[in-house]
Amino acid sequence: MIEPVQAELLCYINGKRQVLPTGRGETTLLQYLREIGLTGTKLGCGEGGCGACTVMLSHYDASAGKVVHRSANACLCPLYAVEGMQVITVEGLGNSRDGLHPVQARLAASHGSQCGFCTPGFVMSMYSLLRSKDEAPTEEDIEDALGGNLCRCTGYRPILDAFKTFAKVDPRAYTEEALSAVQGNGHQLPNGGSSHTADGNTSPEAAALTSAPAGFEKVVDGAVVGGKSCGAEACGSKGCGGCDAGAAAAGGKACVAPKAAEKASVAEPIFPPELKLRQTKALCVPGVCKGTP
Repeated sequence: MIEPVQAELLCYINGKRQVLPTGRGETTLLQYLREIGLTGTKLGCGEGGCGACTVMLSHYDASAGKVVHRSANACLCPLYAVEGMQVITVEGLGNSRDGLHPVQARLAASHGSQCGFCTPGFVMSMYSLLRSKDEAPTEEDIEDALGGNLCRCTGYRPILDAFKTFAKVDPRAYTEEALSAVQGNGHQLPNGGSSHTADGNTSPEAAALTSAPAGFEKVVDGAVVGGKSCGAEACGSKGCGGCDAGAAAAGGKACVAPKAAEKASVAEPIFPPELKLRQTKALCVPGVCKGTP
């Protein structure tokens, strides 16, 4: 028989150990998060319909031997339901001071936020999807994951455009080779146009076929197009973004440094080892369980 827990009620929030207060059985996770200063998680409808309060919950599945991640509406989640779990809020991903998480940076670059009230919920829904899958999601996966998030400003298009950059797509769609492939297969450019203008430059119609989404770079031969130019030698030795501003462009690749706003290397919050080793026991909250004060 499972022994009841008589000691502390424990969870982790954004990697920090939290002992939950007793006698708060009526409190929701959203109320508690905002009480401790994590106000990025918003109260919208209070009924689990708008998604503004979305957070990610992680727990260790001993039978499967792995950590399970999923999104949850904090406005509907009882506080004690997260005992033994890790809670990740939007504050645990990134910020303008230390650097944005790629999910946040791409949403900003695609103008997917206007009033900003719903933004944390969208970010956490997308982040939860990425953490829950072992491979890149499909566009259908992304649309399904965002089905519980509402936005009254953007019309959803810029939000989907931002997040679909994480989807499984043909990488050739963002390279110069795509243009020649289109021409080689006999496909016509829009309005019957040519791939080049009279002066030999790529026509706007042709460029549109191979351009990356707004706010993102296009990759050619491993280098990113759209920024400063550098010689092939510099790119090969330092990697894209390591070139000197005055490097010769002749025969080289065009590249840009990674966006300053987006973290170059994202360290995802780890699942606390303490929770992996913790034995599963039935909760016994003082004042509720029989025999407790």
